Order: sequence, then C-alpha cells, then structure tokens
Amino acid sequence: MTRHASFRYMGLALFLFGDLLINGGAGGQQLSDVDAAKAANQAFYVALSTGDVAAMQKVWSSDPDITNIGPASKAVAVGWGAIGKGFEGTRDAFPDLKAAMDQPRIKVVGTIAWVSGVEETQRKDKTGTPVSSANLATNIFQKQDGRWLMVHHHASRMPP
Repeated sequence: MTRHASFRYMGLALFLFGDLLINGGAGGQQLSDVDAAKAANQAFYVALSTGDVAAMQKVWSSDPDITNIGPASKAVAVGWGAIGKGFEGTRDAFPDLKAAMDQPRIKVVGTIAWVSGVEETQRKDKTGTPVSSANLATNIFQKQDGRWLMVHHHASRMPP
C-alpha cells in the first residue's frame, strides 16, 4: 500500500468513526453493523498509527474486563489502565508506526463483531531503524449504546 493510500484510508476511517460517534452512521443514516464494525476496526488502526492514546481510548470499551495481547506480549493486559500503558510504551518505542489491516474478515452476531486478518506494520525505532512485520490479528467489538467498541485485541507475529 502506498503512503498516499494509507493516509487516504486513515482520513476515511477518521471521518467514518467520527460520524459514527456523532450521528450513528454516514450522513446521519444508519451504517450496517458490518460497515460500522469495519469503521471501528479502521479507527483502531488509525489511533495506533498516530500514537494518540486519547483517540485509542475512544475506540475501546470502558468495561473493566477488556483485554489486549500484542505481538510482543508476555501476559494479557486487562482493563484500560494496563492497555493504555501498553500503547504508550509502543508509541514511545516506535514513534513512527503505521499499522493497517487491509483485508479484514468481519462477522457480526447480535451485539458482538469479530474481525480477523493480517495486520501489517511498518515502524522505526528511536534510532530510525526501519522494521516491518505481519501479524495475525483478531479484534473483538461489542455494540454498546449504538457504538462498536473494542473489547479484545490479539496480534501474533506470523512465522517466517
């Protein structure tokens, strides 16, 4: 994916997610649950790519049992305090990080949506050394008060 295309998708995701939060859907019309879950998933990757922890928190449910398992995790992070701290650590370690899931597979059953696919990351560490990886990822969202909010993220590095 070109850098220009990445920014275009990020802009679209921010628009869709912002409109979803404000109006419940595009132009005030209700998005399908699959489209809304897809927009919430894209908003997660936009927040991750911008390093904006406040934007990241808006993507996540406030439920105390939310969980995150990142590609380098050695334990499950439970609750926003632990998850937010983990994302702050990621942002600090990789100030230039871009992440995307270009071909998500989305399934919605009732108020639960799960999204799975390959999460592509390009990043530079503090020394400027570029690193890229592909992770197998699963994101689970729950519809709460009309909004799809993340309740679980799991990413594992793909074997070589």
